[in-house]
Amino acid sequence: MATRDGSAEAWGRFVHLYGPLIYRWTRRSGLQSSDAADVTQEVLVSVSKDLGKFDPQRADATFRGWLWTITRRRIADAARRADDQQLLGSSVDEIVAVTKHDDPPTDANLDQQTLIRRAVAVYRDRFDPKTWHAFWATVVEGRQPDEVAESMGMSRWSVYKARARISQRLRAELAGLLEKSSD
Repeated sequence: MATRDGSAEAWGRFVHLYGPLIYRWTRRSGLQSSDAADVTQEVLVSVSKDLGKFDPQRADATFRGWLWTITRRRIADAARRADDQQLLGSSVDEIVAVTKHDDPPTDANLDQQTLIRRAVAVYRDRFDPKTWHAFWATVVEGRQPDEVAESMGMSRWSVYKARARISQRLRAELAGLLEKSSD
């Protein structure tokens, strides 16, 4: 996993990618925005301490599932800290009920698409604009390399090379942060 190296840059990428997802999970559990933000911070602190405990080699292990387990525990902690039954706009019972589900409260495909869009945005500025545009046009927009080459005044080979170079870099940089869509 990219953030296991302990670098500030890798951690920043992790927070950029997963912070909004964690926040969305906490909001869907019934927490108000300020409380969801607090719980999101608690989750990120927990992840930073426990990342080394995640074992991706375990047969049933998914990073998203592990992250949801931490998130639902922090949501339950927030509910237990409440003094009354009208915690943060929802009843404690409603919030605790959400945390009993093994699966995150969102669509896995939507989560994955959101993570990929955010990840790609992080890397855009690291490449020459022409190279990036060739990658974007062929991979994201689905245009044919010949068409892109002609419209950009590049050789077909240059378009293929740009696409391959950026795709390879994204795969390497994001290894472990993004899971297969079967999750």
